[in-house]
Parts: sequence; structure tokens; C-alpha cells
Amino acid sequence: MPSVAFFGATGGCAGHCLAFSLKAGYDCTALARTPAKLTEAMKTKGVSAESLDSHLTVIQGDVRDIEAVKRTLQLPNGAVVEDIVSGIGTYPRFAWSLWRPLIQPDATLCRDAVATILRALQQLKPSKKPLFINMTTTGISSPGKPRDVPVLFVPLYHWLLAAPHEDKRGVVELLAEHVRLPVGERGIEGYVNVKASLLTDGEGTGLQAVREGVEEKPAVGYMIARQDVGLWVFERLIKSETRAEWMCKSASITY
Repeated sequence: MPSVAFFGATGGCAGHCLAFSLKAGYDCTALARTPAKLTEAMKTKGVSAESLDSHLTVIQGDVRDIEAVKRTLQLPNGAVVEDIVSGIGTYPRFAWSLWRPLIQPDATLCRDAVATILRALQQLKPSKKPLFINMTTTGISSPGKPRDVPVLFVPLYHWLLAAPHEDKRGVVELLAEHVRLPVGERGIEGYVNVKASLLTDGEGTGLQAVREGVEEKPAVGYMIARQDVGLWVFERLIKSETRAEWMCKSASITY
């Protein structure tokens, strides 16, 4: 059964994925600035106290601290985890500018986080390199690729959210650059960018309602619940034996 390290799992999509993993009995580690906040979030998602005690190791620290990141990437027995899920991000705030009305307070947080994780793995030199699952967004497709957001959402993504999405686009580029390194210099086996459409809270509707695509032929839709994003990642990438189909690709998911 795979072991998984989580970053940015206190809330949102990564948090739901962590909850599904713990309920299934997977051994997980998670980095959190406030561990009590993370464990409380898991309880509200229906994770039992027994599962938390038996299957979750929480490391207190910051994602830019490479020593804290190393501890998160390792299980209590010293082995490196098989999968990594990153949901790192911050909420944007309004700026008094018509050019860029929303800004990200910490403009390089996502890139810095992923760069630190990759450096930590290079130093740990795992015998089996993990898969890196990057929780990201639609609206940041590579040049020349088909549009992955509805026409009505183009102003929202390419004007209102342009500044916050720069950091997320930088992570996609960083991962692609990293896997071009010689195998011996890489920290990961590969990656999957999970590009979800506009996120909503509340109960999900299950995988039967989720449409999926790749960057060359994206699934275009308006929204998807955070819970179903977490469920999709768990079922398709962590649990599934066919996850190799998504290796080093960008998966778009929506309703």
C-alpha cells in the first residue's frame, strides 16, 4: 500500500485527498504550521481518531525549511514516501489596480515550496523515486494548447486571476524542467498536474460526475467540488494501478 506525503493539506483539495487516504488505511505524513488545525480538519472530514493515531504523522514547520520538508518526506522507518501531494497556495487579495485587480501576497510561495521539496528529494536520494502530484488550476495551459476554460470564464482567468496564476504556472514549468534532468539527478519519477476548474465547497457528487482530459484534449467545464478533486486524485493517481497513464501530463478535471 503506497505511502503519501502531503503539503498544504490543512484545507482544500489536498486536505480531502489526505482524508480519503487515511480512511483507506494509507500511511501518510503531512507538513503543517499548526498541527492541531490539520488534525481538526481531518476530524471534520470524517477521519477517525484511530486512523489519525495509526496512519498520520504530522510535522510542524514551514515548506521553505528543507529540514522540515525532509522529515515530511520520510516515514517513521526512514523510507521515503512513494507519492507526494502538493496543495500549497495562498488566497489572493484585491489590489487597487485595473491591470491586475488580484495579487498573491506571497508571490513565489508555490514555486519556492516545490523547489524545496525537489531539493530535499535530491539530497535524500530515494531508491524508488516518488510521483509528484501537483494540485493546480485550469487557465494556465501551455502556449499553443487548446483552451481549457469556458469562453465566459476567459476574463476571470486571464485578467482577474492573472497574477495569482503566475506562481502556479511557474510550478508546472519547474516540474517539467526537473524531469528533463538525467535520471540520477532527479528527485522524482515523474509528475501529474491536476488542473481543476473553478472550485466549490460542500459535498461532492462522486467520480461518476467528473469529466477528465489532458492538455491536448482538455475537459472544459465551469466548476468542481474540492471534495471530488481530492477523491479523483486518490482514486486515479494514488490508489489506481493505471496511474502511469497520467505520468508527466496535465489532467483537467471538471463536471
